[in-house]
Amino acid sequence: MTRHPVTVAFVVMIVSAAALTGSLWGADASSWGAGPLATFAAGRWWTVVSALVIPDSPTDTVISVMLAMTVLAYAERLLGSRRVALLLAAVGIAGLVTGIGLHALAWTVTDLRPVVAAEVPVLDPTTAIAGVVMAASAYASTLWRRRVRLVGFAALALFALYAGDADSWYRVSAAVIGLAVGERLARGRERRTWHRSSTRETRTLLALLVAVVGSGPLVALISGGGRGPLSLVVDAYTQYDDELLERCSRVSAAVCDEQLALLMTRGLGPALLAVTPLILMLVAAWGLRLGRRAALILAVLTLVASAVIPLLSLVDGRLRITPWVDGSGAEYVLWAVATVAIPVTLAMVLFVARGRFPVRATRRAAATVTGVVGVAFLTCASTFFAIEALGRRSFDRDPSVLDLVLLTLRRFLPPSYTNSVGVATFPHHGPALFAYQWVGVVFWAVVIAALLWLFRRVQRPDAGDGRLYRELLERGSDTLGFLGTWAGNRHWYSDDRACAVAYRLVGDVALAIADPLAPQDRRGETLRSFSDFCVEHGWIPAFYSVHDDTVAELSALGWRHIPVGVETVMDLPGLTFAGKAWQKVRQPLIRAEREGYTAVWTHWHELTVTQASQVVAIDEEWVADRALPEMGFTLGSLAELNDRDVRLLLAVGPDGRIEAVTSWMPSWTAGSLTGWTLDFMRRRSDGPNGMMEFLIAKAALQLQDEGAAVLSLSGAPLAEAPDTPADEDPAPLRALLRWLADVLEPAYGFASLFRFKGKFRPRYRGLSLAYRDPLHLPAIGAAVGRAYLPDASRREIVALARTAWEGRR
Repeated sequence: MTRHPVTVAFVVMIVSAAALTGSLWGADASSWGAGPLATFAAGRWWTVVSALVIPDSPTDTVISVMLAMTVLAYAERLLGSRRVALLLAAVGIAGLVTGIGLHALAWTVTDLRPVVAAEVPVLDPTTAIAGVVMAASAYASTLWRRRVRLVGFAALALFALYAGDADSWYRVSAAVIGLAVGERLARGRERRTWHRSSTRETRTLLALLVAVVGSGPLVALISGGGRGPLSLVVDAYTQYDDELLERCSRVSAAVCDEQLALLMTRGLGPALLAVTPLILMLVAAWGLRLGRRAALILAVLTLVASAVIPLLSLVDGRLRITPWVDGSGAEYVLWAVATVAIPVTLAMVLFVARGRFPVRATRRAAATVTGVVGVAFLTCASTFFAIEALGRRSFDRDPSVLDLVLLTLRRFLPPSYTNSVGVATFPHHGPALFAYQWVGVVFWAVVIAALLWLFRRVQRPDAGDGRLYRELLERGSDTLGFLGTWAGNRHWYSDDRACAVAYRLVGDVALAIADPLAPQDRRGETLRSFSDFCVEHGWIPAFYSVHDDTVAELSALGWRHIPVGVETVMDLPGLTFAGKAWQKVRQPLIRAEREGYTAVWTHWHELTVTQASQVVAIDEEWVADRALPEMGFTLGSLAELNDRDVRLLLAVGPDGRIEAVTSWMPSWTAGSLTGWTLDFMRRRSDGPNGMMEFLIAKAALQLQDEGAAVLSLSGAPLAEAPDTPADEDPAPLRALLRWLADVLEPAYGFASLFRFKGKFRPRYRGLSLAYRDPLHLPAIGAAVGRAYLPDASRREIVALARTAWEGRR
């Protein structure tokens, strides 16, 4: 209420007006509505105001309130309360007056009169909302500006062109005016250009167009046939069998009653079969957005079929268009545009843009889907034939074997596609009627499920040459770059093979790990090229555990970011453990040396059998002690120790027993080894205290003598640097991460580990997750979770939840 007072006030006005006029209870409030006759002819000019606050039904009230509490609230956040209050009135009235004027003008044109909604006074608060939201889009970020405008105008056009009621056209008028007003208000503001690839942009736009073509006839059907200029297309999706009805009109009522035929070919099953092409278009639109080649083929075939079948019906005389009473030929033009021109044009555009949809399914997946669809067809067809053959007595006449075969073929396609196939006959009752109405629906449900499954089974590009990545790593890398060499990671390279990005592919999310390997002057180019590579393959790109300089480059490209951890770094030149500040490190170091413990540098392949067995035992004890899933991704395990570039530092007691183990990953600067990063940390549960402080201190001193400049103690997931200011009102995702850190602390002790590393007085470097689209965050979050716990069993997940719950209590 404090942040969005205008939105709250508008909602109160809508509900109050609906209650006072009775429209909230279903009463007729059309006397308050606006229109050419009500506003202009009757002179009730005040209706241009009342029509903007009074809904015409309970459903309209609910929709108006929902839109106000969401998109209007978003507009108020962008524009401010005063501007929203002014624009609600000004743009709403202007849009309504303009729409009414165009409505009245259209009635003066003879050819347009049949497709112009008759005088029904309009009551619609969403008219003003549409105008204000389009005005506010000028102040949105580039991503959301394009998204609001594309989706908004697509939805508005869909209702206007197919449903065709006056409300829909008035909303379009208000939206256009709001768009112009917003551009005028935002003139002179600095607005960043969106740098994402044209491939993604093209996919989104084409998917949206296919979705509109698929949903438009559904909107017209739901609205009772529609009066929009494109609503004539619904004739191609009727659930009635025209061939059957034609036969009924030629024979006596004693043989076939037309009403009975209508009854037999109606119902949920036939209705779903009739609109199957529209549903397939929506499925194709989903796949097109992901760049799937299978979706392209599906969309083109469905669009061509939906255009050719009605055209053939018109040519052979089975489809007739009755001219309007005045003899106008406009209906022929509108029918041709809606039914033929739009699908054919869109199919041609998709074919020309086929290069934008290169993501192919694997051969095995394609073969599986082909087999499933084939088996489904044979099963459904044979079952249907058997049921109909056994239920011959339920038919209107005794069908022959050929009739049943042709009838079987007819029941797998919408009626408008099969008017010329076979002799129309139908069962009256019993299992035969049930199979008649539902067998096609069952088959297409299997097909759609198989297609959606196919969209998820795509060919993966080559994982990349890991040896080249190591070569680039040695030319220059940050402290966490060595994480990219771990098993499970893939590698992307620039065209000249001089830049690289390591990434983990989890589902459709490509999680780039750490900073890219690229010269400073090519880092922005590398980030953009890798992002384009991901988009080309239908993946969601995200950069995980990147430092501030990479975040800055991504921010310049329009990306957003959130903190996901902190890296602790020790600068080795001039490091000594003298002074009171180092007392917590110096004491364990001196005590361990006095008691005869030594720090031994080695590599995994240099360990003796006894030493290797002890390291494995220490690790297994550490994992078993928690009974929790062991995390991976950026947290190393025993598997990462077997690398010739990774050094081990062991704490060995006087008796030769290994008490603790650490591993250290290298980092390079300009071809020289300049740093080491701590990864693996394990110690015996029954060993002496202070072993980790001892090993890290000894590592710092030894590596300092070797000339290293940086010692990284690695990142602490979900941690925040001590000097991070507390947000009074953190962003929802930031608040969620803080809550998650608290929940996981009893299980994994991230915060405890971070505090432990603070003993070494490190320099803190923030680690962030960079993402391009806020709507991708749920998928990215799920991918990060799966990357950290890829092999967790149900028992381990339950143990994790129990530990977290007990810790919270």
